[in-house]
Amino acid sequence: MGVVYRAEDLTLHRFVALKFLPDHLSRDPQMLERFRREAQAASALNHPNICTIYAIGEENGQTYMAMELLEGEPLNHRIAAGQFEMETLLDLSIEIADALEAAHAEGIVHRDIKPANIFVTKRGHAKILDFGLAKVTRGKGKFASGGSAELGETLGASADHLTSPGIALGTVYYMSPEQVRAKELDARTDIFSFGVVLYEMATGTMPFRGESSGVITEAILNRTPPAPVRLNPAVPQKLEHIISRAMEKDINLRYQNVADMRAELKLLKRDSGSGRALITEEDLVARPSAPRSRENGSAAFSQPIITEAAWHPRWRFLLPLAVLLTISLAVGGLYWRSRAALKLTDKDTVVLADFENKTEDPIFDGTLREGLAVQLQQSPFLTLLPGPEVRRTLQMMGRPADVRITPEMGREICEREGLKAYISGKIAPMGSHYVLTLVAADGHSGAMLAHEQVEAANKEQVLGALSQAATQLRKQLGESLNSIEKYDTPVEQATTHSLEALQAYSAGYRTKDEKGDEAAVPFFERAVQLDPKFAMAYALLGTSYQNLGERGRGAELVGRAYELSEGVSEREKFYIDSYYFDLVTGDLDKARKVYEQWAQAYPREDKPVGNLGLLYGYLGQYESGLVETREALRLHPGSSLRYANLVQNYLRLDRLSDAKSAAKEAQLKKLDSPFLCFYLYQIAFLENEPSGMAQQVAWAAGKPGVEDILLAVEAGSAAYSGRLKKAREFAREATASARHAGENETAAGYEAEAALREALFGNPATALQRVEAALVLSTNARDVEFATALALALSGEVARAQTLADNLAKSFPQDTIVNFNYLPTIRAQLAVDHHDSSEAIEVLNIAAPFEFGQPGDASFMPSLYPVYVRGETYLAAHQGKEAAAEFEKILSHRGVVTNEPIGVLAHLGSARAYVLEGDTSKARAAYQDFLTLWKDADPDIPILIAAKSESARLQ
Repeated sequence: MGVVYRAEDLTLHRFVALKFLPDHLSRDPQMLERFRREAQAASALNHPNICTIYAIGEENGQTYMAMELLEGEPLNHRIAAGQFEMETLLDLSIEIADALEAAHAEGIVHRDIKPANIFVTKRGHAKILDFGLAKVTRGKGKFASGGSAELGETLGASADHLTSPGIALGTVYYMSPEQVRAKELDARTDIFSFGVVLYEMATGTMPFRGESSGVITEAILNRTPPAPVRLNPAVPQKLEHIISRAMEKDINLRYQNVADMRAELKLLKRDSGSGRALITEEDLVARPSAPRSRENGSAAFSQPIITEAAWHPRWRFLLPLAVLLTISLAVGGLYWRSRAALKLTDKDTVVLADFENKTEDPIFDGTLREGLAVQLQQSPFLTLLPGPEVRRTLQMMGRPADVRITPEMGREICEREGLKAYISGKIAPMGSHYVLTLVAADGHSGAMLAHEQVEAANKEQVLGALSQAATQLRKQLGESLNSIEKYDTPVEQATTHSLEALQAYSAGYRTKDEKGDEAAVPFFERAVQLDPKFAMAYALLGTSYQNLGERGRGAELVGRAYELSEGVSEREKFYIDSYYFDLVTGDLDKARKVYEQWAQAYPREDKPVGNLGLLYGYLGQYESGLVETREALRLHPGSSLRYANLVQNYLRLDRLSDAKSAAKEAQLKKLDSPFLCFYLYQIAFLENEPSGMAQQVAWAAGKPGVEDILLAVEAGSAAYSGRLKKAREFAREATASARHAGENETAAGYEAEAALREALFGNPATALQRVEAALVLSTNARDVEFATALALALSGEVARAQTLADNLAKSFPQDTIVNFNYLPTIRAQLAVDHHDSSEAIEVLNIAAPFEFGQPGDASFMPSLYPVYVRGETYLAAHQGKEAAAEFEKILSHRGVVTNEPIGVLAHLGSARAYVLEGDTSKARAAYQDFLTLWKDADPDIPILIAAKSESARLQ
């Protein structure tokens, strides 16, 4: 939130701290107002334990705040370093309570009390900082006496709210239950947060922890943390009582004002200062025995047992001395115990810093970090903070997203994200040899947790040495030998023996994460050129092409990865196998099984769960897809793709309100993406908001690989309203944009979709032209062949349609979508062409389990076509009731069909079905619905001419 400089006041000749907003926040009115609010709140307080604000001003367009220069360190660093004695803990706690009492007396609620916002000066005094989230209340001073106050406007923001209603402010680990619920807050929220800080000071650990904000907030609301004495037997019973009451979840059972809490802290301090033991014999007898440990160098209490036979008068003097000695040993080791025994678990996430390259050879830049990432990621025990999460945190820190992650920065990321450890590496020359060093360090204190150093005789042996070092580091961090033996493929086997190829792969992986598939493709292509046996590079290159709509090319490359996957690691094997069955053979049942096995082996990885969500969407099982998608987002809350997938699932279930909320949440986190843009367009279309549609088209303009998709969607929307000429223009632009980006397969999809539209609207000649254009661009692509075959069948070109259908069956014999959606639809239409409705209905029965699915990709999603053809078949057979039921399926699944042409044609189909049923009233209404949607349609469209004629006959 701020950049702080040490500066000299040239008028008063004193040193001060100057705080500025970072450049990326200084133009944000909301952030600027919060900055001013911090100055206003803190400057209203004059207290020795609150950082003094001297002035706020503006210079050269930059707002700054001049404040007291403090020398020392934040409380969180002191906690991490384990430097507390009980006396110091009580002194600081009393000062913090005194400062909070002063703030509350002025009607100011801090709302973000945490160790990072409390400074400990060199003289050992506490100073509360950062009132950026403070709130002022009406009825100044009421909280000081324990009463409630009516909450008023936020400081400096009476005209405009600085926060949205229902948004929880603060740092999640230290939030009160009412803060988590985004309720109105009073001073008692600060008391809860102060209790959490006291807990951490006394035990060295936070009471509420978790891998995600959802887990943490659930713990705050519903779970009682371990008693402090269990984590540190030196905690006096009275202090434990104070902490427990401050952290009471029921706000009415908590301290009602901080003055009472301060008074109890002072009494505890007085008792210790007067020579009365902080931990009494009564405490010792009352508490159960704690285990004794020789590893951490500190004493532990056990229940004293003194029998009559053992008693001797000299014990009157020796026993108190022994108790005091035990207390001093325990208090002296207050934090050593909690930190020295720090071990990672399979629930922890770690930050991987960049490798420090001391060799001056650029071949190691980025390469060794990627190699180490591959080694660590194959471990189910270790989870690395994903790249998007790292970049998001860097942006919050005011750093560029592509900045090199140093160990110091890794520690800061851990602090911000509440992570336990970071791992860094270094390579240095030693004569003609190389020395590689890996270090795992505590994310709070920076203390070393594990260390491994290996030597490589030459450059060719560096990757092998890296694998050895990574294996040893995993052992030191606590991973079981069984796990290491099972998941320990050497990096050169899991990836490549070529440093140059691995460097290109590393650049591609990072670029794919940061800039998308289009930008990543050249790096992956370079990697497979340098090492034609690099399986994972082929896999990622293939999935990139798939995401760009080049399904045929993508399948070819993933197929090559599958052929080369024999020696890859278990994790890479899961990736390649699942994508092979999903994208190449199309056997979704096999793909599902591999995704499930992958998710079971690596329960904290989002890819298998997220892809399961997409797979269920292909089959029309959107509720199941939503469950998996939510879980994927929980595992990777900083992923723009996972947010887009969630929006997609809500959209398909016609839960537009939920879809918009999820999209807004993503945008607030600055997680925009092409997929999110696409789904936001569809939402705007369904809600008939042209401005919303235009906004997404504008966002995509000029972006290769994105612009063409939105142009194609615009073509669909124009056609949906009968503006076929406009649709043709958009389709031509989409095709040209895709071809310009080198995406011929995508361009073929746009031509095939245009062909299908023309055939459905009764323009067979134009449909045939578009079919030819599609087949010229396509290379045996599944979705293109389906659309062109169906367009031919609808246009009466039975022989050619049959040929394409046969080729589709031959080329994709295991494909679930082909066998249970595409082929039944084409064959049914061919049966209708042969006037055999009964055969058409029988063929379409095969598609029934999956007919609501959404196959294809963003460039072409032919949804519910089996349903549409079945409806048309019933019309041909003069079965009006059955036909109406099929068209109603389409009309009631608008979130799946969106702007597909059959979405509007279903109204016309319903009208014709009602005519067959003899229900003139419903028929007139359905014709009117269709004609209203086509009120601005081109007048020469054959199906419109027919509809007007049919409707007129009913009048």
